Amino acid sequence: MLGDRIKQARLTAGLTQPDIAQKLSVSKAAVSKWEKGENTPKELDLLAKLLNVSLNWLRTGKGQMLIQEVAMNETRAMQVDEWDDTTPLQSDEVEVPYYKSIELAAGAGAIAEQDYNGYKLRFGKRFFRRKGVQKENVICFPARGNSMEPVIPNGATVAVDTAKRDVIDGDIYAICQDGLCRLKRLYLIPNHQIRINSFNFDEHPDEIADLSNVEIIGRVFHCSFEL
Repeated sequence: MLGDRIKQARLTAGLTQPDIAQKLSVSKAAVSKWEKGENTPKELDLLAKLLNVSLNWLRTGKGQMLIQEVAMNETRAMQVDEWDDTTPLQSDEVEVPYYKSIELAAGAGAIAEQDYNGYKLRFGKRFFRRKGVQKENVICFPARGNSMEPVIPNGATVAVDTAKRDVIDGDIYAICQDGLCRLKRLYLIPNHQIRINSFNFDEHPDEIADLSNVEIIGRVFHCSFEL
């Protein structure tokens, strides 16, 4: 049962129901209903990231529970080849631009500069197909700050689909506002406005802005970081 797995993962992570509620900006009652099986989390992928468990395990109960366990098992089974910028692309790989000198602040904001020094990141074509993105629409940035922790920690690399600019409530977007670039969750509200939300809302409270005053760069579909 999904509720039992949520509770098991929460206890394994050493978190309380109020902890989950605070970090995901939901009520404690909502978390309680998840664990009782009375309701289903809308953002199951974010809950899996927060609890550091496999999304597939959380959804179905199949496979390894903890992300670290999956990673270790996969590492034992595969051989890693060294590569650099001169290494030819494999047939199942694509390259996308990495704006290393532009930081998308998961916090107060960073000044936007159109600076690209030719850095690229490599992804598998199958991964892009699974995510439903086209390589020509993907750009990557480093993130700085703590407003989106624990889902997007300081120093993480985020991948953004610039073709996805329509706001879906609760999704994470790269946005620019008054010259500042940030990573935030967005929610549509009446009168053509949006609510700009951080996971760490104790230090970064919600903001309300006119949709016309916010440039949406694209939707964040991937985040990677070192432990």
